Amino acid sequence: MRRVELLYCGDFDPTGEDIPRAFEANTGLGLARVALDWEQVERYDLPPAIGKTTDSRAAAFVERHGRLVQVELEALPPDVLRDLLLAELVALVDVSTIDGVREREDVERQELLDLAADYGD
Repeated sequence: MRRVELLYCGDFDPTGEDIPRAFEANTGLGLARVALDWEQVERYDLPPAIGKTTDSRAAAFVERHGRLVQVELEALPPDVLRDLLLAELVALVDVSTIDGVREREDVERQELLDLAADYGD
């Protein structure tokens, strides 16, 4: 059986931070957060907005982070998001297996080309 890994990218706000927990509670499947977290907000100097005080998760968010903010995932430059996702994927994939499959495909492709060339003669 193959292991399934679900990657999650979302806003840094009370709701966005709670989506992985709620998803797991509803489906039994976990989500690995790739973006956006507070460390990334600070590292990439992303602009926080004032969070929604009407969010039922606001108080717990303030308890964890010291203030209520909202940072949209779209504030993260696309190339940075791509690199974060790529790093997660590389960590999950056995690159040597992929390289082996590519080498086998190259050999088989050449064998088919040779066979086609022989047939055409």
